[in-house]
Amino acid sequence: MSNQLLERREELRAIIDGHKKELSDINEKIQDTWQQEVRDALRAAGKDFGSTTIMSGNKKLKAKIGKKVTWDQDKLFDQLNKMSPENAKHYGKLVVSVEERKYTAAPPDIKNQLEDCRTVEMGSFSIEEDK
Repeated sequence: MSNQLLERREELRAIIDGHKKELSDINEKIQDTWQQEVRDALRAAGKDFGSTTIMSGNKKLKAKIGKKVTWDQDKLFDQLNKMSPENAKHYGKLVVSVEERKYTAAPPDIKNQLEDCRTVEMGSFSIEEDK
């Protein structure tokens, strides 16, 4: 019985791995199919990232493009050192990054100091039928 359980577990793992690969391939094709249309809809709304809805045939699709922000660690460390200790402590974290919500809410002079340290890339992409 114990060996049968181990064998069945391996069978299921193989099946699951196959389905994961297939799902990954399908998700990649879905992204290739609608990503540009979603990006265009977001840009038409004045956004690079976020949620929007698009039509595909008679289906209404809700799509989301997340953002991934990274910071140039050396430049950011230099900029935080130029700030008052209070501001540096408020905006910076020990890992030498800036929380996106704080950066977004920062006054223009602080944003200008930090801008050259910040990189924004496309994050996750998702799309589902909006029922």
